Amino acid sequence: MIRAYSKFLDKLETLEKIFLGITVAAMIIVMVYQVVLRYCFSSANSWSEELARYLFIYDVMIAAAIATRRNSHLQIDFLINLLKPRVKSIFTIIATFVGIVFLIFLFNYSLTLCQTAANNISAGLKISMSIPYACMPIGVVLMILTSIEVILQNFKQIQELEKREVNEQ
Repeated sequence: MIRAYSKFLDKLETLEKIFLGITVAAMIIVMVYQVVLRYCFSSANSWSEELARYLFIYDVMIAAAIATRRNSHLQIDFLINLLKPRVKSIFTIIATFVGIVFLIFLFNYSLTLCQTAANNISAGLKISMSIPYACMPIGVVLMILTSIEVILQNFKQIQELEKREVNEQ
């Protein structure tokens, strides 16, 4: 079960990386365009800065899901590395579960925010503000999916450690 779920997340991560590559390239192009327009032609437009900002926010939320999967978020590694492997896995399971609970609350709030912002129009791009705000529920769902994998992998690791202990006795 874990293998199939991990393969699904591998494919999803590939799509996320493609999205990140495209949006980072688009941000660079839009920002260079804005700089050239502003400093070479003494002119500016309102949509380019706004587009770059929204793309960056989406990138942060998508990349946060990848970081969650790799357990690369900020944490105090020094204290965690002092723990025995079994205790470390239990601690990771508990911390990840608490994170999922927080993400569920954040998901509910972000949906409300998207619904509330649906009637607001952005100044530069003239799009519904629910589009930029949609990065929150999208990113949260991706983080929940990857957090579930982290929990499953740590349960598997605990089982493997227990099997080794039984075999050693």
